Amino acid sequence: MPDQTAGSESSVSAQFPRLDHVGIMVRNLEASSNEWQRRFGLSISSTFEAPALNIRASFFALASATIELFTIDEPTALSDALGHESAKIDHIALRFDKSLGEVDLRGCTIRGPGRPDRIDGPFQIAGSDHVWTEPPGIDVLLQLIAPGTAELQGHDQSS
Repeated sequence: MPDQTAGSESSVSAQFPRLDHVGIMVRNLEASSNEWQRRFGLSISSTFEAPALNIRASFFALASATIELFTIDEPTALSDALGHESAKIDHIALRFDKSLGEVDLRGCTIRGPGRPDRIDGPFQIAGSDHVWTEPPGIDVLLQLIAPGTAELQGHDQSS
């Protein structure tokens, strides 16, 4: 096991991805968000909308992680993804400090959020690159988040 002393924290965080959030697909975003607020006393820390993708989300910041509740405002795609369920854990999001080009994605189908269709490149969301994939051997849907090109260039100049 590697030595993880206090002085090595920044090198460890740069070497490994961080848990960004757990994504839960829900049929009714408003009702589900209200239930999380009522049951656990949580507040929505942020929201997200991508009209071109028909996706809306609410984020809840917990002490150690973030929960994303999201829905697809396209009934057929939502029914295909959820079946008869009202909600399901959809993905785990990992945030990297390096570009996605440095992540081993061999054998991975890169796709967009909430749909099985292959995409040609990452989605740009809030200046970061985002892809969804189920790496062979891991077999869990992962959302991979990496600094966008402009963000990486700014980091290189400040180093």
